[in-house]
Amino acid sequence: MSEFKPHIGKNVIETLTLGMYEDSRFIYREYVQNAADQIDVAVEEGILEKKSKGEINITIEIHKKCISVEDNATGIRSEDVLHFLGDVANSQKDRTKRKGFRGIGRLGGLGYCKTLVFETSYKGENVKSKITLNANQLREIIEDKSIKMDAAAVISVITTLEKFKEDVESHYFKVKLNEVTNEELLDVKKVTEYLSMVAPVPFKQAFPFTEKIHSYFYVNNIKIEEYDIHLNINNEKLHKPYKIDIYDKNGISKAKILDVSFFKIRNEENELIAIGWYGVSDLLNFQIHESNIERGIRLRKDNIGIGSEITLSKFFGQFRQNLNYIGEVHAISPSFIPNARRDYFNDNKTTQAFEKELKEFFASLGGLTQESSKLHNRKKDILLYKKEFDNYQGKIQNREFTKREKEHFELELKKLSKKAFLSKEKIDRIRQKSVNNENLQIIYDNIIDDSDFDFPNYEVISTENIGIYPITLTKLNENEKLVVEEIFSIIKENLPLKKAEMLVKKIAEHFN
Repeated sequence: MSEFKPHIGKNVIETLTLGMYEDSRFIYREYVQNAADQIDVAVEEGILEKKSKGEINITIEIHKKCISVEDNATGIRSEDVLHFLGDVANSQKDRTKRKGFRGIGRLGGLGYCKTLVFETSYKGENVKSKITLNANQLREIIEDKSIKMDAAAVISVITTLEKFKEDVESHYFKVKLNEVTNEELLDVKKVTEYLSMVAPVPFKQAFPFTEKIHSYFYVNNIKIEEYDIHLNINNEKLHKPYKIDIYDKNGISKAKILDVSFFKIRNEENELIAIGWYGVSDLLNFQIHESNIERGIRLRKDNIGIGSEITLSKFFGQFRQNLNYIGEVHAISPSFIPNARRDYFNDNKTTQAFEKELKEFFASLGGLTQESSKLHNRKKDILLYKKEFDNYQGKIQNREFTKREKEHFELELKKLSKKAFLSKEKIDRIRQKSVNNENLQIIYDNIIDDSDFDFPNYEVISTENIGIYPITLTKLNENEKLVVEEIFSIIKENLPLKKAEMLVKKIAEHFN
């Protein structure tokens, strides 16, 4: 039997560069992820004194249609550069220690530019290696059905390697996309938004819960890995965009984050496999508008975003409830393996335990959302009754009622009174529940606060000495007056009070 020699077709390259991801901006995540890994290695090998000395700089030259991502980490030894590029999907990284481990992300830029260039130098070598991949030539080869080369041969054909002299102390790795063909990759605002939510960057200094989050993780022996990433259009250091105010679609502050709370996910062996935080707002029943790019409780591994704001929504009782919150779930077990698309994890025992526990916890958050909605609505019921009762007394003082008006107003007030008393009872039940629920206590205190819920029961209101407004209807005879008064009664029974009053008044004026 002859030896079997599998043939990996050239089209696999197209799959790796264009077919795997929905969002072209993934290339930024891939190159940043690789840079962060190499900064870790540089610290371990003593090339960098500490992680804070590591830098990742992204340059977007819009007019030149050029993008570069550069780090000051280890670089690659001159003798290893071709192995680095040629061993596609054969990365030697330890998946339990490194953020990227598949070895396919480095080719991602090929689908979005005309030439993809890697420049690197390793500390102690006076050599700069420059590898250029001709993306235009790649596309021509893939489209030409007569060319039968396998993937490895194609990469070899489109690749050139050059060597230059370099300072022996230099150490860096730079990825450069020339003549970028995708406009979204050149949109600084969109790239900034994407990286601020996906990259392992720190919180904004203005976010007041940063220290609380870091402290909680630290107590649980978890460090949130953060790196300095600059977008050098304005040399801006990227941060996660979490903030206190939540805005509606018109840019008006709709809600505020009052505090953050935490949760842990454990497996069947009681091992901690994930840890998270979420914001508690004063309007949890408000679905956060998409203009707040931080909306949703998001999934992260090694502090790098997995998926999007809706990735974890399926674990809520109602899909939309995740968008009532902000927050993060950090998967910390080494058994979590991001899939090739990095939009979720491969299925295994750890992932299954994670999903089971997360679903149970998110059910409690869904309940918290509902309690917030109840408090807001029941408070409205009470305030409406108090307002209408004051209105009722004002009418007594300022004018007399017709008999029908009096009956109709009192009937409506009686309904509102009953509803207000029931609402007060429901609010009190939630207050009792909040004694043993810290988050519910925060929400209750903020919504109810010192609200005055003392109000009279309509059943004991004295209506003595309320006169009857004389409807003379001078243009009508006695029988006609009776008919019109019956019409007034029907109007008041079937229309809202204010509309009924206005219509009756108009009719009465017409016949006087």
